[in-house]
Amino acid sequence: MPARMKLTDIDLIKALRSPEYSDLLSIFQERAFQKKQIISFPNHEEDLVMLVENGRVRVFLSYEDKEFTLSILEKGDIFSMHTRAFTQALDNDTVLLVAETKKFGEMITRYPQFSLIMIKVLGDLLKNSITIINGLVFQEAHTRLAEFLMNAAKDKGCQVDEGIQLELGLNVEDISTILGTSRQTVSFLLNDFYRSGILLKVNRRTLIIKDMDMLKKMLDKE
Repeated sequence: MPARMKLTDIDLIKALRSPEYSDLLSIFQERAFQKKQIISFPNHEEDLVMLVENGRVRVFLSYEDKEFTLSILEKGDIFSMHTRAFTQALDNDTVLLVAETKKFGEMITRYPQFSLIMIKVLGDLLKNSITIINGLVFQEAHTRLAEFLMNAAKDKGCQVDEGIQLELGLNVEDISTILGTSRQTVSFLLNDFYRSGILLKVNRRTLIIKDMDMLKKMLDKE
């Protein structure tokens, strides 16, 4: 399960700010949102493409009393407001660049190189979605947490004396929504990992993986 649930490592904001894409950038408008504000609902009436310029955006599904996080978009990520998912700002001063989907589609046909970037983005999105669904359906909570931490280590881990330090920027509630389980379950599992020496807690949003081999063994047992 992806650590930051990021759809792709391609920063489309950076690409769009290149001189050759100035006309394409001109069709976008800025919109600002505050923390926990819902940006779009399923099948949002406005058919818009959105690019994250600042902050983070959560993409999730909601069924009865359960929520399943599909992605946490970061700067440079792209998504559509006209899907079956909710989108929600996770940070204050979240800023999006939005454009009409039809106009965006017409514009990118004029830029073959940008079209290739979009194909890579869509491929990453599909791969990530399949990984998330597989984890939610087939894996136990402790295995999903182990995979989450391992992917976090690959994505943003920093080697320190004690192991691999992770500046997750996520609290227990954030992690529970990503893993599709309860806050209590994640809290229990993290404390168990701390007690067993797999993890070392630095603060509420930072930890150190001390025993990566043990996390790998959890996945091998599945």
